[in-house]
Amino acid sequence: MMQDIQEFYLNLMPALEDNLFLQLLSIFVLSLIPFFESYGAIPFGFLLGFPGIPVILVAILGNWVSVMAFIWVINALRSKLMKGKKKEKEPSKRMMKAKKYFEKYGVPGVSLAGLLWGFHISAAIGLAGGAKKSYVSLWATIAIIAQALVIGILIMSGINLFS
Repeated sequence: MMQDIQEFYLNLMPALEDNLFLQLLSIFVLSLIPFFESYGAIPFGFLLGFPGIPVILVAILGNWVSVMAFIWVINALRSKLMKGKKKEKEPSKRMMKAKKYFEKYGVPGVSLAGLLWGFHISAAIGLAGGAKKSYVSLWATIAIIAQALVIGILIMSGINLFS
């Protein structure tokens, strides 16, 4: 069955079959997509028979680039919005919920929870809670690496188990 899936996709994209650069580039692009991230890119790479370790490393890089760009944009927007703000208004329910998670677990807890709800949301919660961009970036990086390694090792173990 796995062979059939590989043949189907490689027939759609014949250039991927013997070109490691294009294989890894496709994994990089897939891992840039929020909420698809490493969750989808790593299994997809393994499913198509791409080499394991490079797939994991490239998925980490793509996911990291996406989240860091998001952190940079959100931080810049927050800085611009805070410049012009003088009076406090009532925070929204969504903001109150994010603040509650942030106060309870801190940046490390919220970043590691990104394994469940996505690293972009975790980064937004950390920045909305008032954490420094560098601290949110550090914990997002740790969580991205941990998640990709766990997914990659579990998939590699499963493939080896059934081979």
